[in-house]
Amino acid sequence: MGCREVAEPAGWERFVYVEGHGLIHDIRRKAPGRGVWVHADPQCLQKALERGGFQRSLKRRVELPALSELLEQVRSGARRRLDEALQIALRARATTPGQTFVKEAMRNDTLVVLILASDAGESTRTKFATNAQRKGMDVIELWTGDELGQMAKGEAYVSVIGVEAGPHAERILKHWKSLEALSATSKT
Repeated sequence: MGCREVAEPAGWERFVYVEGHGLIHDIRRKAPGRGVWVHADPQCLQKALERGGFQRSLKRRVELPALSELLEQVRSGARRRLDEALQIALRARATTPGQTFVKEAMRNDTLVVLILASDAGESTRTKFATNAQRKGMDVIELWTGDELGQMAKGEAYVSVIGVEAGPHAERILKHWKSLEALSATSKT
């Protein structure tokens, strides 16, 4: 809507207007009512705000939030999708939690994504990140060890989780790259 370019639907974000709450990012893309589709790109969001694209698409006059608020909603939604993708992969047993098991799985080349606790010790970080880089694996460091532990087994702390090749890894990588792109553009 903002840039008027054609793109794959996966790259779009949906917004809906909810009376009393304003313009809201629809992270599931299923909320009832008229929706507005915009690229998950700060420049596209800004153009949509400046050109009145939201109001035109919603066919009503609405109070629009600031660009920073819209970006925060999209970033928050992308993070939530990533959290859910990891939780689903854990439940589907498409992951290998714990240093011993990850080390063994890396030796067998069954992992494509390495999730490293953001507060992991320096030696753990160096050992696993270096090995992952050598094998061409993506390394994600967004969650703390306590958060990973809760998601993995309900344990207190997990420093590393490996994700096996397949649709779960693809989904995690897609949401992680989307979140990274949003974070990178907001820093420039």
